[in-house]
Amino acid sequence: MTTETTPPRSLGAVMSSEAGYEADVDDAPLRISGFVALLLSLLSGFTIVALPMVGFAIAAVLFGIFALRKSDSQSVPVGTTAARIGIVLAVLFGTWGVGRYSLKRSTLGGQAEYFARQFVRVASSGNEIYAKELQKSYVNRYLKTMPLEETYELERLKRERQMKEARERGEEVSPPGDEDSSTVTDLVKYPVDHEWVLWRPVRVFSHYGRQKAEVVLAADRSEKGYKLRIVLEYLVHKERGTAEWYVETCLPYRDRIVAESVL
Repeated sequence: MTTETTPPRSLGAVMSSEAGYEADVDDAPLRISGFVALLLSLLSGFTIVALPMVGFAIAAVLFGIFALRKSDSQSVPVGTTAARIGIVLAVLFGTWGVGRYSLKRSTLGGQAEYFARQFVRVASSGNEIYAKELQKSYVNRYLKTMPLEETYELERLKRERQMKEARERGEEVSPPGDEDSSTVTDLVKYPVDHEWVLWRPVRVFSHYGRQKAEVVLAADRSEKGYKLRIVLEYLVHKERGTAEWYVETCLPYRDRIVAESVL
C-alpha cells in the first residue's frame, strides 16, 4: 500500500492561500508620463494650422520615450501602450504640419518671385500706368473697360487743381511724394529682357494675419549693384474662391535694422 505525499508548504504561503491572495505578487508600475505623451500628441494635431504647435509633438515624443524606459518589474508597466500611441501620433502630426508649412512656403515663394519678375518686366517696358494698377488690390483697380491713360490724366489734373486752390487759400501744400512711382519710373532704363538675379531666397512671412512675401532682385551679381526690394501680399477672395498677388511696395533695397514683420 502506497501513500502519496505532498511537499511541505511554508506557513506564510498557507496563510496567504487561506486569506484569499497569493504571496509575492509583482504589481505593474504606473507610467503617468505615457498618458501625458498621449495627451500632448493629441494637442500636436494643431500643428497643421499653427506651426509653433510642433513643440507639443516634440514634448510628446520625449515623454513617450521616458515612459518606455526599462523597468525592474516583470509585469508590463501601465501606460506604455499610451506612450507608443502618443509617439506615433506626435510623429504623424508633426511631420504633416512641418511638411505642409514647408510646401506652402515653397509654393508661395515661387509664385511671389514669378509675379515680382513679371512686374519688373511691365515697369521696364514703360507701362507705368499698368505697373501702378498692379500695385493696387483688385477692389481698388479700375475696370478693364475704362481707358486707363485718360483716367490717370484726369486724376493728375484734378490733383493739380486741388493743390492750386489750396495755395490760393493760403494753405501750405507739399507735392505728393510717391517713392514707389519713382522707383517704377527708374526701371525703364533696364531692358525688358534684363536678367534680374534673385539676391537672396524669397522670404514668406505673416504680418498681422496677412500673408506676404519679400523678393529682392539685383541688376547684377556685384555687391554694390542696384537692388530692388518688392513686397507682395497674397489675397484670397473667399467669395470668388480665387487668390491673387499684388505689389504692396517696390523700393530700392536697403538694409533694415528693425524687422518690419510680426510673425
